[in-house]
Amino acid sequence: MTIRARRFLKLPTILCFLLATGSTAVGCSGKTDSPAKAPQAVAAAATEAAKPVEPPKPAPKPEPVWPDPLPSGWKIFNDYETTFSPRKTIWGGYWDSWGFRGGKCVLTTVDDSGSRRLNVQFALPMDNSQCGTFEYLAGDKGKPKPVDISGYDGIAFLLKSGDADDHKVRFEITELDQYDAALQGYTGETAPLTAGKEWVRHEVRFDKVLHPMFDRRKGKQVGIRIDRKDQGSGGSGVVLMDNVTFLTKGAGTR
Repeated sequence: MTIRARRFLKLPTILCFLLATGSTAVGCSGKTDSPAKAPQAVAAAATEAAKPVEPPKPAPKPEPVWPDPLPSGWKIFNDYETTFSPRKTIWGGYWDSWGFRGGKCVLTTVDDSGSRRLNVQFALPMDNSQCGTFEYLAGDKGKPKPVDISGYDGIAFLLKSGDADDHKVRFEITELDQYDAALQGYTGETAPLTAGKEWVRHEVRFDKVLHPMFDRRKGKQVGIRIDRKDQGSGGSGVVLMDNVTFLTKGAGTR
Protein backbone atom coordinates (compact mmCIF):
# COMPACT_ATOMS: atom_id res chain seq x y z
CA MET A 1 0.00 0.00 0.00
CA THR A 2 1.29 3.39 -0.92
CA ILE A 3 1.61 5.78 1.95
CA ARG A 4 0.69 9.34 0.86
CA ALA A 5 3.22 11.89 2.04
CA ARG A 6 1.86 14.57 4.38
CA ARG A 7 2.02 18.08 3.14
CA PHE A 8 3.57 20.60 5.53
CA LEU A 9 2.85 24.28 5.51
CA LYS A 10 5.81 26.45 4.66
CA LEU A 11 7.25 28.47 7.59
CA PRO A 12 6.39 31.93 6.18
CA THR A 13 2.77 30.91 5.78
CA ILE A 14 2.62 29.73 9.41
CA LEU A 15 4.12 33.01 10.62
CA CYS A 16 1.61 35.06 8.67
CA PHE A 17 -1.24 33.01 10.16
CA LEU A 18 0.04 33.37 13.72
CA LEU A 19 0.69 37.09 13.46
CA ALA A 20 -2.67 37.74 11.83
CA THR A 21 -4.39 36.32 14.90
CA GLY A 22 -2.46 38.66 17.25
CA SER A 23 -2.86 42.39 18.05
CA THR A 24 -0.57 43.53 15.25
CA ALA A 25 -1.24 42.78 11.62
CA VAL A 26 1.74 42.36 9.39
CA GLY A 27 1.44 41.88 5.67
CA CYS A 28 2.81 38.66 4.31
CA SER A 29 4.78 40.63 1.84
CA GLY A 30 6.90 41.98 4.70
CA LYS A 31 5.45 45.58 4.72
CA THR A 32 3.80 47.06 7.85
CA ASP A 33 0.73 49.33 7.91
CA SER A 34 1.27 53.08 8.58
CA PRO A 35 0.86 53.90 12.29
CA ALA A 36 -2.38 55.65 13.21
CA LYS A 37 -2.18 59.33 14.22
CA ALA A 38 -2.13 60.02 17.93
CA PRO A 39 -5.44 61.36 19.30
CA GLN A 40 -3.69 64.51 20.61
CA ALA A 41 -2.39 65.38 17.15
CA VAL A 42 -5.82 64.92 15.60
CA ALA A 43 -7.42 67.18 18.22
CA ALA A 44 -4.75 69.87 17.78
CA ALA A 45 -5.23 69.87 13.99
CA ALA A 46 -9.01 70.18 14.40
CA THR A 47 -8.64 73.06 16.84
CA GLU A 48 -6.25 74.87 14.49
CA ALA A 49 -8.64 74.46 11.59
CA ALA A 50 -11.55 75.74 13.68
CA LYS A 51 -9.85 79.03 14.59
CA PRO A 52 -11.57 82.01 12.93
CA VAL A 53 -9.50 83.92 10.40
CA GLU A 54 -8.83 87.44 11.70
CA PRO A 55 -9.72 90.17 9.22
CA PRO A 56 -6.83 92.41 8.13
CA LYS A 57 -6.33 95.44 10.35
CA PRO A 58 -7.19 98.75 8.68
CA ALA A 59 -4.24 100.95 7.81
CA PRO A 60 -3.70 103.78 10.30
CA LYS A 61 -5.11 107.10 9.21
CA PRO A 62 -2.42 109.53 8.07
CA GLU A 63 -1.70 112.38 10.43
CA PRO A 64 -3.38 115.59 9.23
CA VAL A 65 -1.02 118.26 7.95
CA TRP A 66 -2.60 120.73 10.35
CA PRO A 67 -4.42 119.54 13.49
CA ASP A 68 -8.05 120.54 13.94
CA PRO A 69 -8.89 121.38 16.64
CA LEU A 70 -5.57 122.83 17.70
CA PRO A 71 -3.78 121.04 20.54
CA SER A 72 -3.76 122.75 23.90
CA GLY A 73 -0.93 125.26 24.07
CA TRP A 74 -0.93 126.20 20.38
CA LYS A 75 -1.36 129.99 20.07
CA ILE A 76 -2.17 131.27 16.56
CA PHE A 77 -0.09 134.31 15.67
CA ASN A 78 -1.13 134.91 12.04
CA ASP A 79 -3.50 132.91 9.85
CA TYR A 80 -3.77 135.56 7.06
CA GLU A 81 -7.59 135.34 7.04
CA THR A 82 -8.40 138.86 8.22
CA THR A 83 -4.93 140.27 8.87
CA PHE A 84 -3.89 141.46 5.40
CA SER A 85 -5.57 144.86 5.35
CA PRO A 86 -4.76 146.46 7.67
CA ARG A 87 -1.61 144.47 8.22
CA LYS A 88 -1.98 143.50 11.84
CA THR A 89 -1.26 140.03 13.14
CA ILE A 90 -3.72 138.36 15.50
CA TRP A 91 -1.41 139.50 18.32
CA GLY A 92 -1.63 143.09 17.03
CA GLY A 93 1.82 143.58 15.51
CA TYR A 94 2.53 145.17 12.13
CA TRP A 95 3.81 142.94 9.31
CA ASP A 96 5.04 143.39 5.74
CA SER A 97 7.78 142.40 3.27
CA TRP A 98 11.44 143.44 2.91
CA GLY A 99 14.12 143.21 0.22
CA PHE A 100 17.93 143.32 0.02
CA ARG A 101 20.38 143.70 -2.88
CA GLY A 102 17.62 144.09 -5.45
CA GLY A 103 15.46 141.29 -4.06
CA LYS A 104 11.73 141.85 -3.92
CA CYS A 105 8.85 139.93 -2.34
CA VAL A 106 5.31 140.90 -3.39
CA LEU A 107 2.65 139.84 -0.89
CA THR A 108 -0.95 138.91 -1.69
CA THR A 109 -3.39 136.36 -0.34
CA VAL A 110 -4.95 133.47 -2.27
CA ASP A 111 -7.61 130.84 -1.65
CA ASP A 112 -6.13 127.36 -1.40
CA SER A 113 -7.84 124.24 -0.03
CA GLY A 114 -10.64 126.36 1.41
CA SER A 115 -8.42 128.79 3.35
CA ARG A 116 -6.76 132.13 2.80
CA ARG A 117 -3.01 131.73 2.45
CA LEU A 118 -0.15 134.20 2.25
CA ASN A 119 1.17 134.28 -1.33
CA VAL A 120 4.81 135.43 -1.58
CA GLN A 121 6.00 136.13 -5.13
CA PHE A 122 9.76 136.65 -5.09
CA ALA A 123 12.31 137.95 -7.58
CA LEU A 124 16.04 137.71 -6.79
CA PRO A 125 18.02 139.15 -9.73
CA MET A 126 21.54 138.92 -8.25
CA ASP A 127 23.59 136.18 -6.61
CA ASN A 128 23.33 137.90 -3.22
CA SER A 129 19.69 139.07 -3.49
CA GLN A 130 17.30 138.32 -0.66
CA CYS A 131 13.74 139.14 0.32
CA GLY A 132 11.19 137.96 2.84
CA THR A 133 8.62 138.91 5.45
CA PHE A 134 8.77 140.43 8.92
CA GLU A 135 5.95 140.18 11.45
CA TYR A 136 6.25 142.21 14.64
CA LEU A 137 5.13 140.40 17.74
CA ALA A 138 3.73 143.75 18.88
CA GLY A 139 3.94 147.40 17.80
CA ASP A 140 3.14 149.61 14.84
CA LYS A 141 5.12 150.12 11.63
CA GLY A 142 8.68 151.09 12.53
CA LYS A 143 7.89 150.85 16.25
CA PRO A 144 8.22 147.23 17.37
CA LYS A 145 7.63 146.42 21.01
CA PRO A 146 9.34 143.63 22.94
CA VAL A 147 7.29 140.52 23.71
CA ASP A 148 8.26 137.87 26.24
CA ILE A 149 8.40 134.53 24.40
CA SER A 150 10.16 132.64 27.19
CA GLY A 151 6.95 130.69 27.84
CA TYR A 152 7.15 129.19 24.34
CA ASP A 153 9.63 126.67 23.01
CA GLY A 154 8.76 126.67 19.34
CA ILE A 155 6.77 127.82 16.32
CA ALA A 156 4.74 125.82 13.80
CA PHE A 157 3.66 126.90 10.33
CA LEU A 158 2.63 125.57 6.92
CA LEU A 159 4.70 125.90 3.77
CA LYS A 160 4.08 125.04 0.12
CA SER A 161 5.25 126.03 -3.35
CA GLY A 162 2.86 128.29 -5.25
CA ASP A 163 4.07 127.21 -8.70
CA ALA A 164 5.46 124.11 -10.41
CA ASP A 165 8.92 124.30 -8.81
CA ASP A 166 10.36 123.59 -5.37
CA HIS A 167 11.80 126.55 -3.45
CA LYS A 168 13.94 126.99 -0.34
CA VAL A 169 12.83 129.15 2.58
CA ARG A 170 14.46 129.98 5.93
CA PHE A 171 12.37 130.86 8.95
CA GLU A 172 13.74 133.54 11.31
CA ILE A 173 13.12 134.65 14.91
CA THR A 174 14.58 138.04 15.86
CA GLU A 175 15.37 139.72 19.17
CA LEU A 176 14.61 143.40 19.83
CA ASP A 177 17.68 145.48 20.68
CA GLN A 178 16.63 149.05 21.49
CA TYR A 179 20.24 150.27 21.24
CA ASP A 180 20.78 148.97 17.70
CA ALA A 181 20.16 151.31 14.74
CA ALA A 182 17.80 148.77 13.20
CA LEU A 183 16.36 147.81 16.61
CA GLN A 184 17.55 144.30 15.92
CA GLY A 185 19.54 141.95 18.13
CA TYR A 186 20.27 138.26 17.67
CA THR A 187 18.47 136.43 14.85
CA GLY A 188 17.94 132.68 14.88
CA GLU A 189 17.23 130.94 11.59
CA THR A 190 16.45 127.45 10.34
CA ALA A 191 18.30 125.54 7.67
CA PRO A 192 16.67 125.93 4.23
CA LEU A 193 13.19 124.38 4.27
CA THR A 194 11.66 123.00 1.08
CA ALA A 195 8.41 124.46 -0.21
CA GLY A 196 7.19 121.68 -2.48
CA LYS A 197 4.01 120.59 -4.23
CA GLU A 198 2.21 119.55 -1.01
CA TRP A 199 1.54 121.42 2.21
CA VAL A 200 4.07 120.53 4.91
CA ARG A 201 3.95 121.52 8.57
CA HIS A 202 7.24 122.63 10.09
CA GLU A 203 7.89 122.89 13.82
CA VAL A 204 10.89 125.01 14.80
CA ARG A 205 12.26 124.54 18.32
CA PHE A 206 13.86 127.63 19.83
CA ASP A 207 16.61 125.71 21.59
CA LYS A 208 17.87 124.50 18.22
CA VAL A 209 17.99 127.87 16.43
CA LEU A 210 18.35 130.67 19.00
CA HIS A 211 21.70 131.95 20.23
CA PRO A 212 22.32 131.27 23.95
CA MET A 213 22.49 135.06 24.47
CA PHE A 214 19.12 135.65 22.76
CA ASP A 215 16.94 137.40 25.36
CA ARG A 216 13.60 135.63 25.05
CA ARG A 217 11.94 138.32 27.12
CA LYS A 218 12.53 140.70 24.20
CA GLY A 219 11.19 138.96 21.13
CA LYS A 220 10.80 141.34 18.20
CA GLN A 221 9.55 139.54 15.09
CA VAL A 222 9.31 136.36 13.04
CA GLY A 223 9.30 135.87 9.29
CA ILE A 224 10.75 134.08 6.30
CA ARG A 225 13.86 134.80 4.24
CA ILE A 226 14.25 133.69 0.64
CA ASP A 227 17.91 133.77 -0.34
CA ARG A 228 19.15 133.63 -3.92
CA LYS A 229 22.02 131.32 -2.99
CA ASP A 230 19.55 128.72 -1.68
CA GLN A 231 17.50 128.55 -4.90
CA GLY A 232 19.84 126.79 -7.31
CA SER A 233 19.28 128.07 -10.83
CA GLY A 234 15.90 129.69 -10.16
CA GLY A 235 15.81 133.34 -9.11
CA SER A 236 12.05 133.79 -9.00
CA GLY A 237 8.97 131.93 -7.94
CA VAL A 238 6.00 131.77 -5.58
CA VAL A 239 5.79 130.44 -2.03
CA LEU A 240 2.61 129.93 0.02
CA MET A 241 2.58 130.15 3.80
CA ASP A 242 -0.05 129.86 6.54
CA ASN A 243 -0.87 129.43 10.23
CA VAL A 244 2.17 130.81 12.05
CA THR A 245 1.59 129.47 15.58
CA PHE A 246 3.56 129.67 18.82
CA LEU A 247 3.87 126.47 20.84
CA THR A 248 3.92 126.69 24.61
CA LYS A 249 6.52 124.56 26.38
CA GLY A 250 5.66 120.89 26.15
CA ALA A 251 3.23 121.43 23.24
CA GLY A 252 3.56 120.11 19.72
CA THR A 253 2.94 116.80 17.95
CA ARG A 254 6.48 115.88 16.83
